[in-house]
Amino acid sequence: MIQQLDIYNAFLNDVLTEEVMKQPLGFVDSTISSHVCQLHKSLYGLKQVPRAWYTCLSDFLLSIDFQASKVDTSLFILSDDTNIFYLLVYVDDILLTGSIYAILHRLIQLLSFEFKLHDLGAIHYFLGIKV
Repeated sequence: MIQQLDIYNAFLNDVLTEEVMKQPLGFVDSTISSHVCQLHKSLYGLKQVPRAWYTCLSDFLLSIDFQASKVDTSLFILSDDTNIFYLLVYVDDILLTGSIYAILHRLIQLLSFEFKLHDLGAIHYFLGIKV
């Protein structure tokens, strides 16, 4: 079984590690345009946001023993001698499958503790493709 998950506001989950040294478009205060904003949390539209979100998700997955695929940066694998689980991420949409449903359900719980998500259940559509 392949489970589909959707992360709510994925781009707003992460802490920025880089300094944003100018006022972001749409947030410019013309009365103090020489001032800069130091953002701690990401905003939609910043170049740093997709990278920050991926780093946030990747760090969490690695902390729960997933391994990053060497050939596909969107694929994470969790395995032991008898079981294997795959997690595929496309921005804020996640597909998760594995050999034991109880562990699969536990992985979804772990993800939901870390990120606000919607469990869409068994996959029907992914990226506009009927499965």
